[in-house]
Amino acid sequence: MQTPNDSEKLFHYKRQVAQRFDRAALTYDAYADFQRLVLDRLFSHLPSSYCADTVLDVGTGTGQALPTLLETHSPSLLVAFDLSLQMLEQAGESAQPVALVCGDAEALPFAEAGFDLLFSSLAMQWCLQPEALFAELYRVTKPGGYLVFSTLCEGSMPEISKAWQGIDHAPHVNHYPSFNDLLKQLGTSPWQTVNAELETVPMWFESPEEAIYSLKKVGASLVVSNQKNAISPSKWKAFIQQYEQLRENSGIPLRYQVAFVVLQKPCF
Repeated sequence: MQTPNDSEKLFHYKRQVAQRFDRAALTYDAYADFQRLVLDRLFSHLPSSYCADTVLDVGTGTGQALPTLLETHSPSLLVAFDLSLQMLEQAGESAQPVALVCGDAEALPFAEAGFDLLFSSLAMQWCLQPEALFAELYRVTKPGGYLVFSTLCEGSMPEISKAWQGIDHAPHVNHYPSFNDLLKQLGTSPWQTVNAELETVPMWFESPEEAIYSLKKVGASLVVSNQKNAISPSKWKAFIQQYEQLRENSGIPLRYQVAFVVLQKPCF
């Protein structure tokens, strides 16, 4: 059971996340190479013989998934859902027939069993209550419907953590669940797991600064509860120097552990 203090912290966290993505809405598409790569791979996990008439894109961002979802399913209803209003405004600039809804994925403003397909790419890692999240997603899915998602797992961006070692002891990467913990969570839920895979996705950059900008410019940098301790110029310089030492033949690495999961709601 959540205490009032827990609820206040959760509200503050979600507000921070929304503000991060609001600020990144105009630069997101220009820096979202990793997000597009994962999105394309997630599309390959969509059930090939399944035609969804009602589709919900959870954490739609700027709406990069919407054209493909429209093309592959031709749904009568496609809802783009996001915590960030500014991201939704970017998604709505296209002429696509899409309903835009701003809200919290852990408290969806939809009726029960309203969607044939729930799709979500790299959004769930921002939710701190996985049990509530999967329960809500299950609630709004029709019996026989699918939830297809990607999310980050433990071990993502180890280069950033390694480069900060010896400089300070503060966290510089968001906490992500292990793949095994994710599978355990799903095992205790009523969802049926159709497929679940963990994949290492490496990205390469010309400089450490470029690697960090790939996070900041899409709103995906560390969310912290205490913003008082800014990184000093000397610490930043030391971090860049340490990160440069991790350079490989292909450039500066930034590796992600990405789970690709397909779930189905049983037909009773």
